[in-house]
Amino acid sequence: MNPCNLNQLGVTREDPWAVGHFNIHNQEFIRAVVRAAEQEQSPAILAVGMMSIKYMGLAPLISSCQLISKDTDVPVAVHLDHARDLDIVRQALDLGINSVMFDGSALSYEENVEKTTEVVRMAHDCGATAEGEIGIVPHGDAVVSEEDMTDPARAVEFAEKTGVDYLAVSLGSVHGMKTAGASLNQNLLKKLHEQIPVPLVLHGASGVVDDHLKSAVENGIRKINVNTGLKVVLKDFLSTRLIEQADADLLEDYDAGMDAVSRAVAAKMQLFGSTGKA
Repeated sequence: MNPCNLNQLGVTREDPWAVGHFNIHNQEFIRAVVRAAEQEQSPAILAVGMMSIKYMGLAPLISSCQLISKDTDVPVAVHLDHARDLDIVRQALDLGINSVMFDGSALSYEENVEKTTEVVRMAHDCGATAEGEIGIVPHGDAVVSEEDMTDPARAVEFAEKTGVDYLAVSLGSVHGMKTAGASLNQNLLKKLHEQIPVPLVLHGASGVVDDHLKSAVENGIRKINVNTGLKVVLKDFLSTRLIEQADADLLEDYDAGMDAVSRAVAAKMQLFGSTGKA
């Protein structure tokens, strides 16, 4: 079964739990997420992002995810995150990836619809799932304005026109936050969940406080993206360990670092309600 597409992970629009999407950057991150999934008996998504592709390469990342997830008995999907170019979507699908996300949020609405519709067609032809985005989730120190947040009527139209399997929405989160301080517009989320016929996705979860993540799951979020927070966990752990245990073998450092990331991933799985759902 592994790896599988998002529809095979067990999460549905109606059930009040969310699957965790964890960006991976090398084999250490992949193994850390799979270890946590096995421990928690939770589905998981190994997400391949653009910065990681630049660092390690598309084919090596996807093949590593496929090989490592194949040996586990919990459902794991391999997902292309924030693709803005149709060519890289085609390449990822040709390599056997199970899910793709096209980010057309910087495009005009019409072009976003057009290109996302094409990505959905490409993905479905390969038995993969497709995610789109409506609204703007900014990066860094930006503040999310009401105009950036997802408009329910437009989101319903977008979902219907494109045929996406999952829809990323803007509720107040910001990409790249290294500490959690952002809150979410839960009233807007309730409206979106009531009106949009597909499962909703939250990006930028590393910067959102736990209480708001828990409420977001209760109010309709079914896929939650975590990236920067896991990088911070590993960097902080290794910064301390390399000083305190300078004589340790490097591979022992890497293994201990994977355990630190696994603990962080497991905590997110518990928060999202996916523990025991495998």
